[in-house]
Amino acid sequence: MDCPLYEKIANQIEQQVHEGIFLPGAKIPSVRKSSKQMDVSVATVLQAYSLLEDRGVIKARPQKGYFVQETQLQQNEPAKIEPTQNDGSIHALLRRLLHVSQDESIIQFGAAIPKSPFLPIRQLQRSVGRLMRLEPEICAAYEFTPGSLSLRRQIAIRMLDSGCQLQPDDITITLGCQNALMLSLQAVAKSGDTIAIESPAYHGVLQIIEVLNLKAIEIPCSAQHGIDVNLLEEAAKEWQIKACVVTPNNQNPIGATLNTQARKRLIQQSIQYGFTLIEDDVYGELGYKDKRERSLKADDKHNTVIYCSSFSKSIAPGFRIGWVVGGRFQAQIEHYAYVQSLAVPTLTQTAIANFLENGAYDRHLRKTRQSYQDNLIRCQALIQEHFPKGTHTSTPQGGFLLWVTLPSTIDAMTLYTQALDNKIGLLPGLAFSLTAQFNHHFRLNYALNWDNQTDAALKKLGQLCQQQLD
Repeated sequence: MDCPLYEKIANQIEQQVHEGIFLPGAKIPSVRKSSKQMDVSVATVLQAYSLLEDRGVIKARPQKGYFVQETQLQQNEPAKIEPTQNDGSIHALLRRLLHVSQDESIIQFGAAIPKSPFLPIRQLQRSVGRLMRLEPEICAAYEFTPGSLSLRRQIAIRMLDSGCQLQPDDITITLGCQNALMLSLQAVAKSGDTIAIESPAYHGVLQIIEVLNLKAIEIPCSAQHGIDVNLLEEAAKEWQIKACVVTPNNQNPIGATLNTQARKRLIQQSIQYGFTLIEDDVYGELGYKDKRERSLKADDKHNTVIYCSSFSKSIAPGFRIGWVVGGRFQAQIEHYAYVQSLAVPTLTQTAIANFLENGAYDRHLRKTRQSYQDNLIRCQALIQEHFPKGTHTSTPQGGFLLWVTLPSTIDAMTLYTQALDNKIGLLPGLAFSLTAQFNHHFRLNYALNWDNQTDAALKKLGQLCQQQLD
């Protein structure tokens, strides 16, 4: 059901407050000015402002106008941009998430793992079965680093769609994208060095930062524009940044995709300030547009980009097959990969190579992307209908992750605990920052079998949020 016009106006203004357009304590446009700007009646604006007062977003001051509550969003303001180290505080939360993700009785909104209907399980089953019948020795054979030549050749072919002209020797097979990111940071930075990351950031990067004893500067990332390249440049001027980890396509957790101008500036900045771009493109092939987005690596003329990806989100999470294109760091990355894991399982590499070669992958992707789009629309509609007013969601252009921003009086960790009690899993925003930001946010996975049970679980989350307001 469509909400009234005054409520739409209130939601729009509240979103502007959340995005920092109107800061705490700032005066918002007068009733008459807003009436003219939005071409609505004064009465409608008054209703909207009254609703915002009820929500605690603004406060009227007699004969002065309406002002953003000074305490309204202070705990949601971005942390000061300076190097921070991971104190390990998010580990317990993530360990619990991993445990929860294996519990079949729980609705899995939390883990970024697609359900089996979105994966080519039968095709892989046939491929593995055929290999076991015809080449049983494949289980005993080592496929030493850099990995299967046939798979690296197929990856090089696929990456033509992203604008990259690669040879198989440019590619090293890894144990998933997490391993690729780890190897890349090991090759680029040493203990105590500073790197730049998106904020909110993929929690796996935060864990790598702790293991490698790195410092991180969190650069704000918006759902509309992705990483703030202006703030990244300011940070690069002040601090010696060794690398910047960035997800230009369908960023985890907010689903943002960088525009062409921002991509060019990122590459220019990496050259000007001497840092290495580490591109995490694990969701690159899950964009909703007909044409795949161009990768940063495709425009890398100075070897300042390391490219990381995997098949974990699109083919088989359990196979743990990823890859890295290391450029001038390739030899060092291969050395670390060999020392740490010696080899990646031969059977899974060969099975995926065969699957890619027979042409079934593109058909699978077309079907999966459409399913994700359908699920996203359904998910957003349910949130709009059942969550408290003032709840906002990101607008992903691909992938299957949704970033939900709750009203400032709702605590996402409380919601997380209550949700688990109701057999519902989600991942609260605290898992995506080193600086205790995002207390009123959570990430939601919509790569689920969407049915009445899933609908009911999302409605229940909305009810739990409402209870915190009552």
